[in-house]
Amino acid sequence: MKKSVAFVSEAPIRSDAMKNQEPIPDKDLWQMFKKGNESAFISLYQTYFESLFSYGKKLTKNEALLKDAIQDLFIYLRANRATVGDVENIKFYLFKSLKNRILKEEKKWYKYIHPIEADFDLEFHPSPEQVLISRQIDENQVLKINQALGQLSARKKEAIYYLYFEGMDYTQVQHLMNMSNVKSARNLIYKALKQLRAALE
Repeated sequence: MKKSVAFVSEAPIRSDAMKNQEPIPDKDLWQMFKKGNESAFISLYQTYFESLFSYGKKLTKNEALLKDAIQDLFIYLRANRATVGDVENIKFYLFKSLKNRILKEEKKWYKYIHPIEADFDLEFHPSPEQVLISRQIDENQVLKINQALGQLSARKKEAIYYLYFEGMDYTQVQHLMNMSNVKSARNLIYKALKQLRAALE
């Protein structure tokens, strides 16, 4: 039977110790978490759960598998906080960990290697703030952008997502996509942007 944990099933409450403060740098927050600071752990969960869930939905259509993978990731972190390595970029660490878990779980669910890249789902959704700030983004432009994105291969879409939607750097794109070197990541993104520009002309 799968273990459950309260912080996954209930909305976490930010502790008073973490309220009304400047954001804590990733490296410092991670060290606080590793030393057993429960407020730091809750802050990690509260800060990254939604982005992990949104990211995971691009990797798998199996929502039950996704929820289990995220829950298992946080359970693992809490149980092994003293022995996990140091982290400079928490989002990158969590994204890579979640992707690996989803790949592993999909092998169990489907009994064969299911290439998640084949289903990578990327669409451009401007926020209400973006629409208000720039009236240049209209429905036709959004449609055109999504059509152009739809013409990209799954790997090109994934690379674009990491770099431009999640703010990863080329080295992080390389590691998230298991590429041999940074140049491969740069080349893939260059080809994707070239294809997008051609489609949008």
